[in-house]
Order: sequence, then structure tokens, then C-alpha cells
Amino acid sequence: MKSYTTDNAWQQLNKQLPAAFQLTDKNLPTEDSWDWKGNTVHLDRYVSTASAYRIFLHHGVGTNGRQLNMIFGHKMAALGYDVVAIDNLGYGMTQVNQPDVTYNDWVQLFADFVNEETNRDLKKVILYGLSAGGMLAYSAACYMNEVHGIIGMCFLKNTDAKVAHDTVKFPALSWLAVPLFKLLCNIGFKRMTISVKAVSKMNCLVNDAATLKICLADPLSAGAKVQLQFLYSYISYQLPVPVNEFDKCPVLLTQPGADTWTPLELSEISMKGIKAPFTIKILEGASHYPIEEKALLQLVNYADEFIKGL
Repeated sequence: MKSYTTDNAWQQLNKQLPAAFQLTDKNLPTEDSWDWKGNTVHLDRYVSTASAYRIFLHHGVGTNGRQLNMIFGHKMAALGYDVVAIDNLGYGMTQVNQPDVTYNDWVQLFADFVNEETNRDLKKVILYGLSAGGMLAYSAACYMNEVHGIIGMCFLKNTDAKVAHDTVKFPALSWLAVPLFKLLCNIGFKRMTISVKAVSKMNCLVNDAATLKICLADPLSAGAKVQLQFLYSYISYQLPVPVNEFDKCPVLLTQPGADTWTPLELSEISMKGIKAPFTIKILEGASHYPIEEKALLQLVNYADEFIKGL
């Protein structure tokens, strides 16, 4: 299994965080792995046998599991929760052993993992998704046997024209992306890899320039490359259950207040009419990937309050 002990990027990023949120030798997660269809999926765990809840963390297309534990997971673990962060196919330390990777694989992998974990060790399931991980958590929840709550940094329905227009790097060409990517996949280019930052507003990931530079240079997160078929399946993905029919569990949106990539309006469009209880909390002054201390403290407090109120 690959390990974050061999990676310098997260350690550089760690130094950019407020001192109270930096990982040290005393609060590092335990690294673990899980096999999914021959892929070695990397896990960062904080085990709590006493906790009634297990919080599953899922990254977006510009982060990885370790980065989620840095800003959120280890603080929730300190409050007594059982926490596990996953690296999905193509990100972090997960070893991919299949030729084709699609967004549908991401959704099914996450759902399968949560179901297997719950069958192995019954705890109440809480999902946390950052960026694209928000709506992925929602989608995967539709295939899960048990979910008690979903927390998302944003929720993006990519098939909505405004959401698609406002989140891509070249908005004027957003209408062309789906038919073009579909064509390229159909004529033999589906496995061609492309940097996510070449087509998305990855330059808006973090508002601090020095931190952003570290993220963009990291091939395990914001500097990752994905297959063309992954991008096509992501931007054309149809939700398994429309939001106006989803009542599986309460949902909390923890919206970064200074997010220049996915402002609140886009999540409100995507989740309009949701049947389940839906709460919005603003993280004051926060970047898309929040590193600001006040916002991170709010994130932890809001999540803890949400879970205790279930």
C-alpha cells in the first residue's frame, strides 16, 4: 500500500494551516486500505470504538482524503467521532488497477465502501463531501443501506446550465463540453488523460496564493489528471434520485463565505426543492478549500451540532 509518509505535498500544505489545525505526530490518522474490484483504495482512519457515529469523508476533484482530515477529520475525531477519509480512484494514495475510470465508479465505490463498513461494524453513518464530494456523497447515499446525515461544502448539479457555466474554466464554451467530450470518448479517446485544472476553476481552490501554489503542483490532488471519460461522466451525471424526492436523511450545507468557485447560489439552484430537511451554514471568510481558522472552527462546530441534533 502506498503511504502519505512518502509524500511532501500534504506536509507543505499542513504548514499553511492555522497552528491549531496542523497535523502532528500526536494526531496523525492511521493508514489503511480496502480492496475494490482489484483497486487498492487508501484510507485515513481515526478509530473510535465508543462512538455511535462514523463520519465518512470524500474529497472533490482538487483535494484528497488526507487534506480533508487535515482541516476537518482530526478535529471531529478529537470530539470522539469515528472518522475515515477515502482516496477515490486517481487521487491520493489509492492504486488504480483498472483501465477505465468514470465518475459512476467513484459513486459506486463510495457507496460500496460505506455499506461494507456498516455491515462490518454497525455505526450510524454521516457523510461529508468537500466540493464535488458534496453531491457525490448525496448520489452515493442513494445506494447506501443506511445514512443518517450528509454534510457538504457545496452541492453541484452539473447538468444545470448555470452551474455548468459558472464552474468551468472557460464559461463561454460550457455548452460545448458535453457533446465534445461524448464525441471524443466515442471515437477512441476515452482513456486520454487531462489535467483537471486545465478545464476547471482550480485557481479558485484556495484564496491564499502560497497555499494555492502548493495545491496546484500536487499530482495527488489539485494537479491530478483524469481520463476524458471521467470528465464526461461527471459533467453529464444524472442524479439517482431527484432532490425533490430525496428524504433519506437531513442535509447540511457548510458554504464557504469567500468561495469564488462555487458560491452559495449554485448550491441553492442544485438543491432547490429538496424533500429532506436542508440547513445552510456560512463559514465566514472561507476559501473553497477552507484553511482560515475562524471558518474551520465554525465547520467543526456546525458539523458537531448537526450530528448531535439528528
